[in-house]
Amino acid sequence: MNILNRVIMSCLVLMLSTSHSTHADQVKPIGDLMNPFAFQKLNQSIESIDADLQSCESDNIAVITIYSTTDKAQIGIDVKVDDTPVGSVTTHFPDTGPDCKTPSSDGIITIVIPAGEHTLDAESINLIWPTHTFNVNKCECLALPLS
Repeated sequence: MNILNRVIMSCLVLMLSTSHSTHADQVKPIGDLMNPFAFQKLNQSIESIDADLQSCESDNIAVITIYSTTDKAQIGIDVKVDDTPVGSVTTHFPDTGPDCKTPSSDGIITIVIPAGEHTLDAESINLIWPTHTFNVNKCECLALPLS
């Protein structure tokens, strides 16, 4: 190896080790990033989801179901609602989407949210969806496809 290659390699090693140590202390568990009163992920049966919504009038809550219709995303699609990570979608529904309130799985994110206006952001390694603003009424279930 010539001297220039050694200098470049040394710089790369130094930069990578410095950037890793700089950001390592900033990693936080996902639970610390989520407001437990804002979103509730639903990994339950449809009956449990319906039971959670029985107080929707008084609690001013609604349900959203997020899924993908594209197979162009690599690895998975990371989804945020109101800048809060809510999960990742790793499969897609090319023809027809799931029913609203379908329990969360690899291809579906179903959450209870406060009624009102919200934003949805999604990205994968190779795709970024533009921020989408949506409104959901109390007791409503809204399906949000990522296409």
